[in-house]
Amino acid sequence: MNEYRVEQKLFELYAGMKDLKNGVAAISNKVNPNDELWDNSDIIKKWNVSQRTLASWRSKQLIDYVKVGKKIYYSKEDRDRFLSKFHCKSLEG
Repeated sequence: MNEYRVEQKLFELYAGMKDLKNGVAAISNKVNPNDELWDNSDIIKKWNVSQRTLASWRSKQLIDYVKVGKKIYYSKEDRDRFLSKFHCKSLEG
């Protein structure tokens, strides 16, 4: 790889990192500072669901999310709204 190609690749990498930084900043401005963002791995671990199940919920528009580049985030509000859709009240006896 010649010096020009290396420099070009570094510039492309820098531009991609800058876009990602701007995307994260945009999310931070929209989300309540007290609101914890979860990514896919957080949902999978904490709710004990598979990656495929989570992807299915997104494709069926059952859960809202924010996507920055290839990374997907879920705000507390999105998670609570999703859970409230499936909330079942217990029978009082």
